[in-house]
Amino acid sequence: MHLPLEILIIIGLYGFYLYDSARLYFFNEFNMTKGIRSSFKFQHVPKSFSFLSKYLFIPNMFFTHQLIFKCAWKIKQSIPSDQSTDVDSILLISKTLRTLQWTNMLISLLTLVLLPLLLLLKLSYLPLAITIITIYILNISSLLFVILKRKSLQLSWTKIFQFSLDILLCPPFALNLLRKIGLNYHIQMEGIALAEKLLNPTDYQVFLEQIILDINHLKTSTNDKNLTQLLSKEQLLRSSLNANKE
Repeated sequence: MHLPLEILIIIGLYGFYLYDSARLYFFNEFNMTKGIRSSFKFQHVPKSFSFLSKYLFIPNMFFTHQLIFKCAWKIKQSIPSDQSTDVDSILLISKTLRTLQWTNMLISLLTLVLLPLLLLLKLSYLPLAITIITIYILNISSLLFVILKRKSLQLSWTKIFQFSLDILLCPPFALNLLRKIGLNYHIQMEGIALAEKLLNPTDYQVFLEQIILDINHLKTSTNDKNLTQLLSKEQLLRSSLNANKE
């Protein structure tokens, strides 16, 4: 049984998009996400799919316009330091990309909704050609914007070249442009300290509760040395959680 060409193209569109969207996370890693107008949100990584000591996860599958910054909390107690640069950089990147978030939302609708619909309806080639040309124009415009804002977004020319290949050769990969820019920024600041600065008090409490649950799960499969550090970390987080509730 042979599938029609239209169905194969649609499967390819979604297949390439999902493949490019999948990410691997360590146990102590999580995401800070940012919509167009919303505040920063904490995104917990489910521990359902383990692969090579990491966890497979597709963040914000249906919201390609949301920015993603990967963070990590540390088991060992780190010496406090002035790392406000990370907060400033994240805020600058988020502000710079706000315009592109609207564009990305439109591109995702054209690529994942309208284009497959036109293929299924088997209409004339004209609306199909217009849709494809529009997608490429929007993608190239987004790339030019990123090039102009390269320094603010802290992107190397190597990264720009990679993004160019994605946009020119594989439009489904281009849907993840904003995600890749956020994930490209390497955060040095300890994840819990960063979350405290970016999250509102209510979300920060939920965040601490989730990290405590992760620590409890991790305590059952760790060695004695790490167990002591985990117990100390848990105690510190519970103290912070109780202080926030008062």
